[in-house]
Amino acid sequence: MSTPRLSLLADENIPLAREAFQTFGSVTTRPGRDISRDNLKEVDVLLVRSVTEVDADLLAGTPVRFVGSATIGTDHVDRAWLADHDITFAHAPASNADSVADYVVTIALHLASRQQAHLADRTVGVIGCGNTGSRVARRLRGLGASVLVNDPPLADEAEMNGENHPYVPLDHLLDEADVLSLHTPLTVDGRHPTHHLIDGEVMDRLRPNTWLINTSRGAVVDNAALLRRLERRDNSIGAVALDVWENEPTPDASLLQRVDIATPHVAGYAYDGKVRGTAMLYRALCRFLDVAPAWSPETALEPDHPDDLRLSPPDARLPRTEYLAHLAEAACDVRGDHRRLRSILDVPEAEQGAFFSRLRKTYPRRREMQTQSITRSAVPVSLHDAIRDGLRIKLTDA
Repeated sequence: MSTPRLSLLADENIPLAREAFQTFGSVTTRPGRDISRDNLKEVDVLLVRSVTEVDADLLAGTPVRFVGSATIGTDHVDRAWLADHDITFAHAPASNADSVADYVVTIALHLASRQQAHLADRTVGVIGCGNTGSRVARRLRGLGASVLVNDPPLADEAEMNGENHPYVPLDHLLDEADVLSLHTPLTVDGRHPTHHLIDGEVMDRLRPNTWLINTSRGAVVDNAALLRRLERRDNSIGAVALDVWENEPTPDASLLQRVDIATPHVAGYAYDGKVRGTAMLYRALCRFLDVAPAWSPETALEPDHPDDLRLSPPDARLPRTEYLAHLAEAACDVRGDHRRLRSILDVPEAEQGAFFSRLRKTYPRRREMQTQSITRSAVPVSLHDAIRDGLRIKLTDA
């Protein structure tokens, strides 16, 4: 029996959507923030990213029977409502976890280099230790940092099963850590809500000169409380890097001006991770339709030339932290992302939301560090382990 022709609507930021899904029917793309119920009157399959709220307001009365989100997180999707209305849901867990981990280790090295500090002298508190947080923790250890991990749901699960676990309470983590990296979903209820998890009271408890890095969801940090703290110019917060913001796509301009690294929700935007997310949704739709997969993304991930993924070694005379920071930023241009978002301050306020969204749509193609390489003989032997385990850049003999 042949598969019926379907109508599919996809967020325009999902790469290769037409190539992957066109065999199922007609594929239309739209900006994710502009997808409305009116667009879905004749749509069978909806494919989104994190900026589209998928709930009864969007889907009630539409023919949509399959929703896919090409993202790790699902807080933008009312999964219970979908299940109650017999709408199949799929997403892409871990698809961009390595991309986010690239971003976090690059930020950590950038801050360390700028402050003439060493990650080996820092204790990093990783809050949220799922697919992304666990990678971040492993790679920061590879760079020499001490790492504590906090994940109450995983701790509860381990304790319920009578298992030992590495997860420490948040109070203990705040007492010990001088770097916080956030990797939690955004939840507002349940036993362990994360909305404004880092609020004014938590900020009062931070160790002097703590670095705060948020690549999870904007509202995990109370942005207004953070702004008040930065305006005070005390020493409780030594550096802030925000990739996610409350009120996206219009982050608070005053906060944006005061943080050390400000980027437009692109930590997970490495091309590899985005294509991986497309492939995961494609396979999920194949299962839903009970058809054999006929498309593969491998060709799209091949570089035009082998040297496109080869990095030039930094100056070997650089100190360890600066060398690693230079190499990380050659693979993951966090400072370029920061400069591009800072340009929003020159845009009229009424146009800033569109500017933020356009930065995401036109984001330069970035490849994950694990796809990139550097010649082993060009790198000081003392840095081989950090490059392999911390950055995950390949050391090659040629």
